[in-house]
Amino acid sequence: MTEDAAKDIKDIIGFIGQLKNEIVTNKTLKPMRLNTKAINDAEEWNTYLENKTHIEGEIPTWFNTTWLYCETYMYRVLAQEIGLTNSMQSYDPFEHIKQAAFINSIDSMDILASYVNDVVCNKGYNEESSKNDFSKLVKLSLWGNRHDLSASAGSLLRQTDNPLNMVDSLDENILINDWELVWNIVKKKTDKSVDNIHIVLDNAGYELFTDLCLAAFLITIAPETKITFHVKVYPWYVSDTTIQDFRWTLDHLNSLDHYPNMKLLGKMFENLLDREIWCIKEEPYWTGPYDFRQMKEKNKKLYAQFSDVKLVIFKGDLNYRKLLSDINFEYNTSFATALGDFRPTNILSLRTVKSDICVGLPQGMAESLFEKDKNWMINGDYGLIQLAVSLEVPEES
Repeated sequence: MTEDAAKDIKDIIGFIGQLKNEIVTNKTLKPMRLNTKAINDAEEWNTYLENKTHIEGEIPTWFNTTWLYCETYMYRVLAQEIGLTNSMQSYDPFEHIKQAAFINSIDSMDILASYVNDVVCNKGYNEESSKNDFSKLVKLSLWGNRHDLSASAGSLLRQTDNPLNMVDSLDENILINDWELVWNIVKKKTDKSVDNIHIVLDNAGYELFTDLCLAAFLITIAPETKITFHVKVYPWYVSDTTIQDFRWTLDHLNSLDHYPNMKLLGKMFENLLDREIWCIKEEPYWTGPYDFRQMKEKNKKLYAQFSDVKLVIFKGDLNYRKLLSDINFEYNTSFATALGDFRPTNILSLRTVKSDICVGLPQGMAESLFEKDKNWMINGDYGLIQLAVSLEVPEES
């Protein structure tokens, strides 16, 4: 280890210790130190802090400001300090645990890989069976969101059960299940780039694998479709997917000689990227200070891109919170209403419920759930396959 590297490690450890102390003692949030080595959005975060101070009448403190803001600030300022070092600019402090979580789930992923290889490569298209397969893969992608290392305080969740058996047993835990509407949208042929689908990813590891399996199947049922995966620019919320995580996943799949089904999928995924049917996009907006209801104003270019695609799928609880500006709407508020000005196209949320916001529920459902389980909003036992339709809904096939 060089002298510079040793100093950088010591500085980052010291910064984390100081940050922890500031959080628990409710200190004010500070402007980020700016990085002269690379252009990033730290200045925008600092402007946001200035505006927040003006709105709230005082400098925000950890306990006395919007939780979504200070929670995301914590991850962003850590990434900023790492980026300011001489030897660690590309270091991901969560990389090892993300990779370990993937390896921990290989047995379950191998069962899923066998199933996906069969439905993608061998079955051939049949309307009824393909519709059933679509339903199953959407639900697998939904419940893959349970594997969130930030929610489990970084502990490794071992996934060894058969996911195909598990997913059917959880149907009654899906509070909103719009999968058939999504099927109709995916199947409808259009005449321009609106055929394309974007997936705003959440966690690496097992969840990312389920997302890739769903995306591979989408290509088989809608062959003209292209998929864009949105990853995080910085290490984020412990287990969120970066481009390095995405590439590592494909490389690791291709190295699994003792798991031929997974290796076959890895080659398929690589091929889809090579042919530009799939692409990966690092989008700074996902790690910026704004929620998604502000996108139309704050990032007109991204909003316009979404307006020209068939469907955008948002994975996970944090994305759901940002879709709703982390507002505690009445539980029976429609999803479309809660999205406010964020209506560029059809919006699908695949979300395991882990925080205390939820919309689109039938009247009285939330109250019944609280009677049954007071922790239903935070324990990850319930999920949503929730769609807000913007484009014309195609007729059922």
